[in-house]
Amino acid sequence: MMPSLANAKSKHLLFASFGLLLAVLTAFIALGIVRIESFNRQIADLTQAQNRKIGAVSGIFLSNGQRSALIDRLFAAETPQARRTVDDQYRRAIEAYTRAVEELLALPVTADERSARDQVIDAADRARALGEDTVAFLMRGDLARASELNLTQAVANDSRLQETLYLLLEASQTQTARTIAAASQGMRAGFLLIGAGSLLALLAGAVITVLVMRIVSGTEARLEREKELAEVTLHSIMDGVITTDAGGRIEYLNPVAEQYLGWTSEQARGRRLSEVYRLIDDRSGNPVEQLPLTAMRSAGADEPASSVRLVDRSGRECPVRYSHAPIRGRDGAVHGMIVVFHDVSQIRAMAQQLIWQASHDALTGLVNRREFERRLNELIETARTQHREHALMFMDLDGFKAVNDSCGHSAGDELLRQLTAIMLSGMRGSDTLARLGGDEFGALLEACPLDQALRIANATRETVREFRFVWEGKTFSVGVSIGLVPITEDSENADRLLATADACCYEAKNRGRDRVQVHRPHDRDYGTKHEELAIVSQINRAFELGQFRLYRQRIAPLGHGPQQEPHYEVLVRMLDRAGNLVPATGFMPAAERYNLLTSIERWVVSSLVEHLYRQWMEGAIRHDLHGSGERGYHSVNISGASINDRSFPDFLRNLLTRYQLPNGLLCFEITETTAISNLSKAAELMHELKGMGCRFALDDFGTGMSSFVYLKYLPVDYLKIAGVFIKDMITDPMDYAIVDSITRISHILGMRTVAESVEDAETLARLTELGVDYAQGYFIAEPEALPGEAAPQPVTRSA
Repeated sequence: MMPSLANAKSKHLLFASFGLLLAVLTAFIALGIVRIESFNRQIADLTQAQNRKIGAVSGIFLSNGQRSALIDRLFAAETPQARRTVDDQYRRAIEAYTRAVEELLALPVTADERSARDQVIDAADRARALGEDTVAFLMRGDLARASELNLTQAVANDSRLQETLYLLLEASQTQTARTIAAASQGMRAGFLLIGAGSLLALLAGAVITVLVMRIVSGTEARLEREKELAEVTLHSIMDGVITTDAGGRIEYLNPVAEQYLGWTSEQARGRRLSEVYRLIDDRSGNPVEQLPLTAMRSAGADEPASSVRLVDRSGRECPVRYSHAPIRGRDGAVHGMIVVFHDVSQIRAMAQQLIWQASHDALTGLVNRREFERRLNELIETARTQHREHALMFMDLDGFKAVNDSCGHSAGDELLRQLTAIMLSGMRGSDTLARLGGDEFGALLEACPLDQALRIANATRETVREFRFVWEGKTFSVGVSIGLVPITEDSENADRLLATADACCYEAKNRGRDRVQVHRPHDRDYGTKHEELAIVSQINRAFELGQFRLYRQRIAPLGHGPQQEPHYEVLVRMLDRAGNLVPATGFMPAAERYNLLTSIERWVVSSLVEHLYRQWMEGAIRHDLHGSGERGYHSVNISGASINDRSFPDFLRNLLTRYQLPNGLLCFEITETTAISNLSKAAELMHELKGMGCRFALDDFGTGMSSFVYLKYLPVDYLKIAGVFIKDMITDPMDYAIVDSITRISHILGMRTVAESVEDAETLARLTELGVDYAQGYFIAEPEALPGEAAPQPVTRSA
């Protein structure tokens, strides 16, 4: 019984001991499992947070690359439509970019990561702001400022953004390593705790070990995936990336860096940075001092060269922008360096092309008007400060319009290109030839006295005159009229010199074309010419700035028949530099002398027809006729120059075809003298325009030959009796008889009469007694601006 009892006690004791051991083991195992699970949760949370951070960093990398690519595309866009399309894509890219930055800002970070993250946010915000400024300049067409901003700030800031992203990844990686180290320490303690009971429960220990190993394997797999994701991110960056250790030896090259340096990452690893990454200063051609990032020096010691070239392993060079930053540990010690560089060869080429296009004419390759005026201002300054003498030539081609009209604009463009080469052959190396617009050219003769400039101008004129242009079997000859103005210390400014040269050129045309007209301030008739040139300058300025204005003066019916619509004569006024209205008598003589009259008349006719069309469409002009069956008209004067202009009928025909006005609404006035001196052409023009529904009035009748014979051949609707007879008809019987006879004969011929210069009630009463149909003058109405008209827009002067 005793052994059995002992055995029973031993069994119970053994069971109790094993039970207690099992309980202790279970407690140890449970405590170990709890601690391991706690560390696993920390690792899982860390993995999730790390994935979010890497995802946010990747989003910023990719969206920033897309944003930079769209800005490059916007640089290359050649049309406003293309720029708007790229701008829309840019806006969508900016939204993704902003979301990535906001996602990064919302992520929880440690104290060590906060500084790096704040630098990323700051660099990202600045990159976005610089991008917006660059796009704004590009959308306004200011390509030079956009290129300058992109080259001087945007590229460097993008590099700074990438550096800060790398620093954030480094800080995150450091934090991850510390957390994993802590977790590993905790797991080792758990293993020791479990190992204390593993001798009593090998199977339980084995199960727990297998479980733990699976957890550890999963963690390692997640960390490996994170590492692969980070490497993919670095591989996808469009910039070259180099990392080194604290001693300046290379640890890593991304694929872009491998491509530009000619080294693989494996070949470069362990080599000094100066051996693989070689830079040359663009300006001096000297090697750039090695980057000052070692354990002894800081990033702020030197600034990167503003313009450098990267030399690869085979000696090829490429312009780049680069930046660098130290990789610091938690204790502030430098553990290495990161270098980021970006190829700027395409951006530089585009910038140089944009700068050239901004200062040159696309057709001829000559400098344009803007660059020409800049160089002219420089010559004026040297003339004043260094007492040097230069010369300005203003050239207008003679006969160019015939080539354009007969062969088309492509032939005209080719003619301009060939003439450019011809004229350049006669210029000195220091001279500047420019295309100022259309068929107008300008030349600056630097350090050239007037006598020598005159020889050059005549040589240029003779060279152009001897040139023959052949197009599709046709041969054309052209000439050039040249205005030559000296540039001395007394010259005022570029605008005045150009206006003077322009006026001299027109005087050369007026004197027979294909000649040189020299501006000589000391001539005896300089005062008169100076006033005329000033007026010509104002006329040209009025064309450019839209400073012509249309007025009208009422022509009142004198009959007692059915009510009639009022008639008007349209008058042109010009605003001078002070904003005062100048009447036609103040600038028309100069305009006629310098061949500007037809251009003004075309502008008047075009503006009047457009005004009448708007009035007609808006109902301001009645669509129904009164009992008289007639509609009022607006008359406009045309000169003999327009009558003799072969293109004037085509101009009117195209204008009236475009704006379908009711018949009789437009009336043209021709003076008696003009009609007689151009009788056949005047009659031809009148018959043609009468067929288009226009009326005609013979102005200032009685001051010319006063012959009624030619009236049989002219389809005139109205005779306007000259005001010289109307003013004194009350006191002068001869004037009274002339007015009476003109009225009677015009009625016999079926024409109506209009009395000009009616200034008082007594004269109006006498005109009514004589049966004059209409009266015009300040007693009837003063001139007034056309109703409902805004300030005219700038107009283009006809050739």
